[in-house]
Amino acid sequence: MPNRQVQSNRQAQSLEERVTELVKRIQSRNLRETGIACILIVIFAFDIAYGISQQREDNLSIIGSGVVIFALLLNITIIWWKLHIPRSEISAFPPTRFPDKWKHHLTNQARMLRLAWLWYLLPLFLGVFIYLLSVYGTFPVSIIMLFLLEIFLFNGIRRLNLQAAKQIERDRDAWFGNSRTV
Repeated sequence: MPNRQVQSNRQAQSLEERVTELVKRIQSRNLRETGIACILIVIFAFDIAYGISQQREDNLSIIGSGVVIFALLLNITIIWWKLHIPRSEISAFPPTRFPDKWKHHLTNQARMLRLAWLWYLLPLFLGVFIYLLSVYGTFPVSIIMLFLLEIFLFNGIRRLNLQAAKQIERDRDAWFGNSRTV
């Protein structure tokens, strides 16, 4: 009997360690994405200010920069509103005692990663496309090459997000059972 209790304690500790590691990775991703977004916001805001001060006749760069800034602000908002899991949740709601809460967290992470193409990539790539149109002009070959490059990058990043979502779902199912949580 004591051997089973020791094994149960090890499994609980192991689950909490795995969840703690996942939360650390999520927080690291959130900080990295936020830092990059803030740097890009500053760069594109300076471009808008420079374009206005120089009274550019080309408004595409200003519009594109505005769309990029909007997309990055949307990204930061969703990261810290929907994807953020405070470390205090691990001690306040231990995974072994509150498995449904953690299933929900992991399900939400996977769902938002699956939808990243919509809330993150689409607005960002649209803004970059508009911005680069102003830089490269409206030559048909430039537009086609730019569009193909963006589609290639978009699909690559989308696939990475889908792979991450699948891994989170596999972890969720392995750690907490494969019953679905909404």
